[in-house]
Amino acid sequence: MLEKMLGNSRAVARAADLVMDIIERNERRMKLDADGNLVIAGRLAFYKVNLNGFFDKFTNPFSYNSFDVVEVHPKSGMVEEPQTACVQVQPQPNMPAGDLLAGYILGLLNDEVTWLQEHLGPLRRTLLAIYGMGRSPLSASLQAHFWEKMRGRFDFANDCVVVDGTNGWKWRVTFCQPLTREFKIEYQKPRQDWWTTVFNEHIKESSGHYVFNSFFDTVEHLAHCPGLLCQMAEDGNDWEADPIFLRKIAVDYPPLAKRLLKTIDDDEAYDPEKVSNYYDEYLAAEEVNTIRQLDDLVRERAYA
Repeated sequence: MLEKMLGNSRAVARAADLVMDIIERNERRMKLDADGNLVIAGRLAFYKVNLNGFFDKFTNPFSYNSFDVVEVHPKSGMVEEPQTACVQVQPQPNMPAGDLLAGYILGLLNDEVTWLQEHLGPLRRTLLAIYGMGRSPLSASLQAHFWEKMRGRFDFANDCVVVDGTNGWKWRVTFCQPLTREFKIEYQKPRQDWWTTVFNEHIKESSGHYVFNSFFDTVEHLAHCPGLLCQMAEDGNDWEADPIFLRKIAVDYPPLAKRLLKTIDDDEAYDPEKVSNYYDEYLAAEEVNTIRQLDDLVRERAYA
């Protein structure tokens, strides 16, 4: 028991040395304020970390892998009412608390890379809430990320991103629209030199499906369409797509219309009033009317 306790102590000491080495090598980008908060100058924002809260957790070894929320301030300077985010380090078995703190500091110092990691959704949402989708400190890493992951091309002059879908389709998502925070979604079919509008305001005009929850979710979903929509309709999993979006695409895409026809022409099993979004909530009356109108257009397309 003594050997294990001493071994843990040595691991803590090594972790403390690591933390101090990181701070010494980056001291120009870190300050300690009068309240004991560590202020870190990331590439995208300033972060204020409550070190006192972290050190208090040393007394409870079963909870030290959690952190209090970090304050997030824009690069233009510290603000009186900052946004906050819950930033989590992925703990490894037997990882000393100091190593977690080291990983936490390094992650915030290198935020231009880490903010796009899957498990840092809260930080990603906070940074987007601060800067929006227009040109900002986020732009360079956003451009690189979307190009690498889905060949998305940003056009900040026109406040949009264009991404290749399947089956020769292209999608365009316009952000920074006046009078709304929602996105305009358009598509371009093969051999088509114009853009067809699906939604001018994507949340208001859709059913509120989760695939349109965020900019990242929206663009990634579109990158798999219309092929993904055809597969969903073929497998009977069309509930995994927004029902209004699904039908709007089917109206202009015969392969999807023919697959969807099997569902909407099933008089015994299909009822437009029982169509639901992903959360198993039935659509509002106005949305049901939209579904009925689109169903008629889908039938016309399928039988054409």
